[in-house]
Amino acid sequence: MNVFAASARPARSSLLSPLLAHWDGSPGYRRFAYVVGAALIATGVLHAGFGLATGAPVEGPLSWRKPATFGFSFGLTTVTLGWVSSCLRVRPWAGWTGAVLLCASTVVEVAWVALQHARGVPSHFNFATGLDEALLVGAGVAIGVTNLVIAAMTVAVFVLATVPAPMAWALRAGMVSLLTAQLVGLWMINHGTDLSEAGFTPLTRELTVYGAAGAMKVAHAVPMHAIQALTVLAGALAFSGLAVRRQLALVVSAILGYALLVGVVLARTAAGLPPITGLTWPFVAAYVLAAGLLAVPAAVAARGAVAAVRAVAARAVPRRR
Repeated sequence: MNVFAASARPARSSLLSPLLAHWDGSPGYRRFAYVVGAALIATGVLHAGFGLATGAPVEGPLSWRKPATFGFSFGLTTVTLGWVSSCLRVRPWAGWTGAVLLCASTVVEVAWVALQHARGVPSHFNFATGLDEALLVGAGVAIGVTNLVIAAMTVAVFVLATVPAPMAWALRAGMVSLLTAQLVGLWMINHGTDLSEAGFTPLTRELTVYGAAGAMKVAHAVPMHAIQALTVLAGALAFSGLAVRRQLALVVSAILGYALLVGVVLARTAAGLPPITGLTWPFVAAYVLAAGLLAVPAAVAARGAVAAVRAVAARAVPRRR
């Protein structure tokens, strides 16, 4: 059986029915992205489980946390971008091209980090041997390919979206934020490379701290996952019973709140300040405003999510005669 080909499945009522229906209606390239993304997430879970079971260190360049977070983050991003394609007008050749490039590059990234962890050496900014440097260069090429796919899909959500306005704008903001995260990643790479050329190594200094305490990893992670937060919110709002115009207003509020959050984190990182400690009143006010802009849409979306689950559950329970 070809799992990457669409198939017909007898109708059934269960809590999994929407997921099964989506899988059945997905073209091969989207299924391919889902399978690869799920496999990458599984590698992250396995690394985390092994690290916790063996009591391996959580912090530092040799910790199990790095392969675990890379597997989870790259896997989740691969699955998410596969789903984003369901919201676009995509020709099969374009879908397969994007899926193969994305999956190949994310697999290389995760495999590189896992391999270096297994060898007991740092993955990033490691120029110690010819092999380490070659692997680092290969990983750099892979992340460049990932960035190209993300950039192409960011353009696509502005011109090829086929979903209602609330979801369309959640997709657009989420993809722009994901692209921003990749730019922060390039900033982080350049900063770490400069420190490496100055004689520092991952074993002697944290190379992703900017200035005194700027947490570049946080500045990279926060915008990276806006695409999941905003699209889940927009999807839940679709079940809220509100008019599309009100749903859109709530999505815009959430976009503004998340954008403010990203902006504050980036500003503090660029100033060499930690994300949440030692806050002055302007930063406190900005965080509070961001939370407020996000809280109301999130509350309404939670109500919509509950309504959606109840509706699916009601269809899954056989009716009494």
